Amino acid sequence: MIYQDISKLHTRIAPTPSGFLHAGNGISFIMTWAIARAFNGSILLRIDDLDAQRMRPEYVEDIFRTLDWLGLDYDKGPSSPDNFFQNFSQHKRLNLYAEAIDGLLYSGLLYECRCSRKDIRLNSDNNLYPNTCRGHHLGVNAEFKNETAWRIRVDNPTLVVFNDWQKGSVSIPLEGVMGDFVIRQKNGLPSYQIASLVDDQYFDINFIVRGTDLLYATAAQIFLAQHIGYPHFAETIFFHHPLAVDTEGGKLSKSGGAVALKEWRHSQRSPIELYQKAAAWLNLPSDTIQSITCLDDLVLSLQNKY
Repeated sequence: MIYQDISKLHTRIAPTPSGFLHAGNGISFIMTWAIARAFNGSILLRIDDLDAQRMRPEYVEDIFRTLDWLGLDYDKGPSSPDNFFQNFSQHKRLNLYAEAIDGLLYSGLLYECRCSRKDIRLNSDNNLYPNTCRGHHLGVNAEFKNETAWRIRVDNPTLVVFNDWQKGSVSIPLEGVMGDFVIRQKNGLPSYQIASLVDDQYFDINFIVRGTDLLYATAAQIFLAQHIGYPHFAETIFFHHPLAVDTEGGKLSKSGGAVALKEWRHSQRSPIELYQKAAAWLNLPSDTIQSITCLDDLVLSLQNKY
């Protein structure tokens, strides 16, 4: 499957400045860039910085340095770390997230909760609503309470169906895999699910590249879009790619200490192997992958396939 109206393809590169970027991040960015450039689409650089506890200025700077090292340009977004903090930080859009949450609040779908994931897991067997704490929730008060999160009801059954660029139709039983998930965190900030959805709507994104670890997040965001009133979000094409793993088969992660791409830069290591890995994840012919030595090769190979 391929997005048909290539003249209107809008995608985004959306790193989180919670650590130095690793190879998995780089491959995902390369694929996003290659798809957009192969089909005359546009690219937004969106840096997701709501997690103030883990965000560091040096991580933001690393994003710009890494994109430059990879050779990836973009059409909209911050031009530098300073420009990002002044004009593009997610904290500049808190009013948009609040409006979306208010819409859910007034619909009666939200309830307050002090439970952790562990609490819900331990109590699930004795709960009328597995994967939730709905059986003993606190109701909702629009005035924020410390140490209280807001969750959304996900009824049983809630089957979410969407299109994946490579897999075709995907069906997710949301109540079983997500339960009643958090919309507003205990610190008063929106959860990833709501912030990412609102941003994609705001920036008119219709093609999203992300790892398979966010498959359930996609289903959650489509569910939210239906209730907030974003009818076109369900028409978005998603590409859930494989995940880069370490020597023990675990997912590469910034928090897990994955080797950062800044170490590749400092050692003058070439990004060619990342281009080739991106080609493999894009399911390009095996005899083509080894011949890819630059981004132009990747774009041309992608155009030739489709």
